[in-house]
Amino acid sequence: MGVRIEARTDHRLQLTGDIETTLDIPARGLAEGFSPAFSDGTLVYGTCIPGGDACFFALASEGAAKVRIARHGLGEALDLDWTFDWITLACGAQTLQPEAAADDEDVLQLTLDIEVRDAA
Repeated sequence: MGVRIEARTDHRLQLTGDIETTLDIPARGLAEGFSPAFSDGTLVYGTCIPGGDACFFALASEGAAKVRIARHGLGEALDLDWTFDWITLACGAQTLQPEAAADDEDVLQLTLDIEVRDAA
């Protein structure tokens, strides 16, 4: 069955399907974007519409899941066809940063060495 992710009005992501839960989008994620990562290797970049209740998604790194981004209200919904062991959400501009942080910076975000690509 897989998982469907869509925005809710209270700055949360609603997950339905094999996993039924909601994920809070922290303030940093609202301002700078967020990145859901999945156990199959799929990584997605998401942005929220300022002042709205919708999100846009872009496939950042393909994993084993079949990924589909579909129009949903004012934004988009994300459909992933796979069985996942875990899903995590990182927030902030440094999440998809292709360069490592300087040694003297106190950065607690996971820095991933990938390139953001738009899904076809």
